[in-house]
Amino acid sequence: MTWLEQPHQSLTQGAILDGVDWGMGEDNPLSIVLSNACDFENDKAEYLMVAALLPASEILCNSREISGYAQGKRNGLSSRQKKAIKDALVKYIHNTQVCRYFFFDPNPVVDADLMLVDFQLIKSVSIDGQYEYIGQMKPVFTMQMMSRFVGYTGRVPVDRPDDDKVNEYIQTLTENHYEI
Repeated sequence: MTWLEQPHQSLTQGAILDGVDWGMGEDNPLSIVLSNACDFENDKAEYLMVAALLPASEILCNSREISGYAQGKRNGLSSRQKKAIKDALVKYIHNTQVCRYFFFDPNPVVDADLMLVDFQLIKSVSIDGQYEYIGQMKPVFTMQMMSRFVGYTGRVPVDRPDDDKVNEYIQTLTENHYEI
């Protein structure tokens, strides 16, 4: 499976760019265009909305979620911990949860490590900037990424039931099925 294809003739949503200044000097990450494709088609784009592309291994393995499974283990991980880490990583790889990141493999179009689109590291840049257009996410993956982006940024904060109420709900839901 290939997530990316060669650059198109013109810039559009899902374009992978090099040369966006993220203020990190020579360590500036690649970027992906989030701007609406219809804005490009109708010549309405004055700026590009881009997100940073970060190395997946570095971000995920250092995350609280993944590293939390390995805490306190100096002599290797138990099979349960290994399974928990694998299951958590599979959720990222399949992009099955709406979260801060969208996972993809840039190879063979872009010779780079596995990547994450970071929906919290976004900026607006001039459409006339000097960027190198190095790859294009395939449309089906672009649609999936944008769906995740909208789901992530469109979250509405609501009050949650307290722990006692959650336990009550769990008891009610399982009372005729499981002993919890």
